[in-house]
Amino acid sequence: MKIIAKFDRRVIIGAAAIMLAALLWSLDGVFIRPKLYAYPAPLIVFIEHALGFLVLSPFIIFTWHRIKRLRPKDWGAIIWVSVFGGLIGTIAITNAFFAAMDGEVTFATVIILQKLQPVFALIMARLILGEKLSRNFYIWAAVAIGAAYALAFGKHGFDLTSLELLKSAAGFAILAAFAFGSSTVFGKRIVNHLDFPSTTALRFGITSVLALILIIINKDIFSINSLGTATWGWLVLIVFSSGAVAMFIYYYGLKRISASVATICELFWPLSAVVLDYIINKSVLNVTQAISSLVLLIAFFQIIKTGNALRNFKFKARVIAGVGRGHRIGFPTINLDKVDLDINHGIYVVKAIIGDREYKGLMHFGRKETYDEPVSLELYIKEDVSSFEMKEVEIILIKRLRNIKKYRDTSSLQQQIKQDLKKLNCY
Repeated sequence: MKIIAKFDRRVIIGAAAIMLAALLWSLDGVFIRPKLYAYPAPLIVFIEHALGFLVLSPFIIFTWHRIKRLRPKDWGAIIWVSVFGGLIGTIAITNAFFAAMDGEVTFATVIILQKLQPVFALIMARLILGEKLSRNFYIWAAVAIGAAYALAFGKHGFDLTSLELLKSAAGFAILAAFAFGSSTVFGKRIVNHLDFPSTTALRFGITSVLALILIIINKDIFSINSLGTATWGWLVLIVFSSGAVAMFIYYYGLKRISASVATICELFWPLSAVVLDYIINKSVLNVTQAISSLVLLIAFFQIIKTGNALRNFKFKARVIAGVGRGHRIGFPTINLDKVDLDINHGIYVVKAIIGDREYKGLMHFGRKETYDEPVSLELYIKEDVSSFEMKEVEIILIKRLRNIKKYRDTSSLQQQIKQDLKKLNCY
């Protein structure tokens, strides 16, 4: 029971979702994508995203009231993910693998460089999102990356002389690694403030438009007439496996875990590819691959256990004037100005440092669902701190309790706050 208690259920669910998405991507790379080898990469990207958007578009209609209230910062993240993750990254890695299939470059070159993705993601998560995890996390992240490399090259060995870094395909692989790694980080920024179905739909919709413009410019659009029934069948299969469905699952998971943990969980891709190779092709793992698989699983276990970014997330905010709504319902709050945080909207258990004293309290971050208002950040502390002349408060996050809910009346809200306060005593 002590071991189980160390795990955050939310992190477990999120990591499992990311791994499931990675499994679907491995199906794509090994069994589906090669079937489309004869067609221009931008055309394939356009069709798979356009079909995916048709499936996901109802989510935009149902949640438009939330989408229209996104900040410019959030829209910037959506555009980044669509341009780099949806368009540039997909085209780059497709071109890189197609070049390898043509013999222009070795597959080892593409795989080694593309697997720099978690390195880019970890650096950007620290710089952009402020994710600062424990030393143990980064140690196990390095172990996981090393095990993924050993697993990918365990059967045929790794020969440094096979690297062809001066070929264009190598540049495509590095570009794909950066594009996908940065998209994990900016994708996390989006799902912090928007539900995952709408995030997925927006990504597919914007990417479709961008890809359409690209294939019109390149005149690849005329190649649509050459697509046969079987090819359309593969494209539809992509939508309901490695495309729209996989990204839907991926953003579901990303909303629950940090970008740093997510990018390591994506390394489930080589492990699942090896397992699928065994199941379908009866290809038995050699000793190196077996050991690498075990090490990778242990690394996943440790990363899920230690990868809670909230434990180290803290910030300072200035106290600002409120309208007294909390005071009127019996729970006066301290209003703070830091409304551009890269964390999920919700109710949190926090430590608040006011002056030289530390208090435990509840923090609301997000929109009040009973009002059509901007994002707000409010702190409730049970102790009376009205005698303090507060200008700035330091907040240390402890635990995210729940989502922000919509209440029928003030009485229902008061009852919910009382329930939250009971949980506060557990931390």
